[in-house]
Amino acid sequence: MTVGIATSDLVHQQHERLPLAMQRAQAKLAGLAADANAAPLLKASQQAKTVLQRVIWLQRAASAWARPMEALAACRTGCSHCCHIPVTISLVEARLLGRASGKLPSAPKRSMRITDHASTEALPGMEQRLQDGSRTPCPFLREGRCSVYESRPMACRTLINLDDDDLLCRHSEGGQATVPYADATKLKAFALMAQAGTLYADIRDFFPEE
Repeated sequence: MTVGIATSDLVHQQHERLPLAMQRAQAKLAGLAADANAAPLLKASQQAKTVLQRVIWLQRAASAWARPMEALAACRTGCSHCCHIPVTISLVEARLLGRASGKLPSAPKRSMRITDHASTEALPGMEQRLQDGSRTPCPFLREGRCSVYESRPMACRTLINLDDDDLLCRHSEGGQATVPYADATKLKAFALMAQAGTLYADIRDFFPEE
């Protein structure tokens, strides 16, 4: 995690950085051309006949959406700050991860279904209850790298820090700083609609430590 920076110093640095980071993010996105493959892949997801197929097409669409921003983002191979934060995934995604890793997903102790709640406005609070606030690493993190990268869930594909470095992603006892993430609202909405009846839980609950 953070090495060599006291918590108070880190929090101060993050507070000072945030306005500049937001400006940088806006500047990077100005005039940025979308990947031409993103829209057709999204359309394919809507036409897919099964939930599994819809999720696979959506994951491909998310990767295409993210591609133009990769060279502009703070995210780099070997950076694993986001692999220590809560990650909500669907049962469908858990099964895809199980297929890729050879591990069967467990029945999660804490879970929710979107269809059990009246409005999407309530989802952040519902999601928060799935998460215990721990900083335990993702069960698929190996030596600072994702061992199931090609099968990673939507939450990972759409989390893109548009600052120049990882300062705002660093964890401290003071809590998680605000990060200028790319706006993936549309993709997340499609993902929820595509599998509204499925189970959601944190990735660590689907794949607990043995």
